[in-house]
Amino acid sequence: MSQPVSFNYIKLSGSKLSPESFGNKEPRIDEVYEYISREKVKIDRWDMVPVTFADGVHWLSVTTYNYARNAFNTSRTSPYEAHEGASFDVAKGAWLIIGDPIPAQPPIGAPKNERYVYIKTVLSEELGLKPFIVEEKFVFKCFKGEDISIGRVRNYRYLLAAYKRDGNSLPETELKQTFLWKNYLSNPQVIKILEDVSKHMKKKPWYIERMNEYALAQYKVVWRDVASEFIPAVEASGAIPDHNVHYVIVNSLDEAYYLGTVLLAPQINAVVRELSPWIGHVQPRFIKYFKLPKYNPGNNVHRRLVEIGRLIHNEGEDALKKVLKEIEELVRKL
Repeated sequence: MSQPVSFNYIKLSGSKLSPESFGNKEPRIDEVYEYISREKVKIDRWDMVPVTFADGVHWLSVTTYNYARNAFNTSRTSPYEAHEGASFDVAKGAWLIIGDPIPAQPPIGAPKNERYVYIKTVLSEELGLKPFIVEEKFVFKCFKGEDISIGRVRNYRYLLAAYKRDGNSLPETELKQTFLWKNYLSNPQVIKILEDVSKHMKKKPWYIERMNEYALAQYKVVWRDVASEFIPAVEASGAIPDHNVHYVIVNSLDEAYYLGTVLLAPQINAVVRELSPWIGHVQPRFIKYFKLPKYNPGNNVHRRLVEIGRLIHNEGEDALKKVLKEIEELVRKL
């Protein structure tokens, strides 16, 4: 069957039906009909057109299509790839540290060249365990989707992980020589909860999904998964995003400013606002829907986008309001 050129989408909305509207009882069909007939019904109507993206066809309103069509990626490839963050906020908070780690003296018999910290996790507090000492190298800076504001990550946290700084998990034989194991992971209550979470993945209990070299990259453009449009921020500390965050790895701070600014373009977010209610999230694949040229420091348009991105990173949403029209015009030139 041939694909239709367009279709008319009609949405009817009015007063919400609730038991209170019918004297706190289940209404009959005729009562519902009579109630609706008395209420004002709002009718929204859109002309929709199919648009082919890298992963298939999506429907957009004609208005949004005409406004944003210059921003669409006509190729099936993109110089940028998006990733989903690590699932460290699982297992009743076994990995999520409460507050800041506190420096500690090396335990008796511990190597003097290591640094140690006192910590407690969400799980350890729930189990009534005392704060415990671990090697500082197993403590990582992290953040969640709710910590992201326009332009920057406004709040950071810490997580505990049996991982090296290259994103590889610690071998079991090596792990069992650590204070992370002796003081925490060897606890039967802790390991039982971790095993319950990890068994369906057929992984070791200390495995954290998508904890890898990408998540540990220093320069990233990140955005919330649960949103109606891109809410991008520049992250330059190597902090690890959680699974409610998506991110693109870039090579420099300037490239992060550039890409983050492009994702704030009104024509791009007009499309995302129409797609996100159907799909449910601002997904990593959305990156491939738009024309995002690789950052070129010799390009005047790119350099201006960097300047704007730096301003938004420093001043936030107030700065964005002043430059939104300019972003729209610059992205049209890409």
